[in-house]
Amino acid sequence: MIIGIGKGPLSYFVWKYLRELVGETLLPYPLFYDAKRELLTRKLAYIDYLRKLQLKRNEVRIAVYPDYLLPQESRVSLSPLKSIEFIVPVHSFEDLRIVEELQKMGFKVYYGYASDRRYRNYTLSEFLRVVKGDRWYLGVSTQHELREALTHGFDGMDITAYLFGRNDVRKNPLVLKEKVKELITKTLSCDRQKRIMDFVS
Repeated sequence: MIIGIGKGPLSYFVWKYLRELVGETLLPYPLFYDAKRELLTRKLAYIDYLRKLQLKRNEVRIAVYPDYLLPQESRVSLSPLKSIEFIVPVHSFEDLRIVEELQKMGFKVYYGYASDRRYRNYTLSEFLRVVKGDRWYLGVSTQHELREALTHGFDGMDITAYLFGRNDVRKNPLVLKEKVKELITKTLSCDRQKRIMDFVS
């Protein structure tokens, strides 16, 4: 499972204290790119978002795709972004069309499941039943959400520092370092179980 970390104190912490763990499993900003607040400011905010992504395309590995944007309706060329894997937030199953169109254009795409119920009109069980492909759990910030992501074999998730507990815990570098390492160990053991189950079935 891939763990993305958006821009903020946690991503800076990982680069500073856990740089040796950055790579295949742990992707702090800018390797993982998301600017949700930016995208929610106005209708055409995606234009600036995609342009910034173009400028960072050599640094970014996985990025959240702008909400509700059909590729053919984009006012920004997506061609320069072919090296980036996209997570498409699925607010309703109508958004699966966005995934299909991006895949036809040659992009690797994850189906994004929003942890916040306000941003989806379906349940987790419906999502798991309908979506056939790589799945991403968006915005993991509680132990319950982490368990769901691990139990249901999501291919990736992005996390917030709130996942690691109280403010005093998050501000203690030694404790936070151990918590991040513990999270990586959990995800790796789930990956091994998933591979075994795939092999058996």
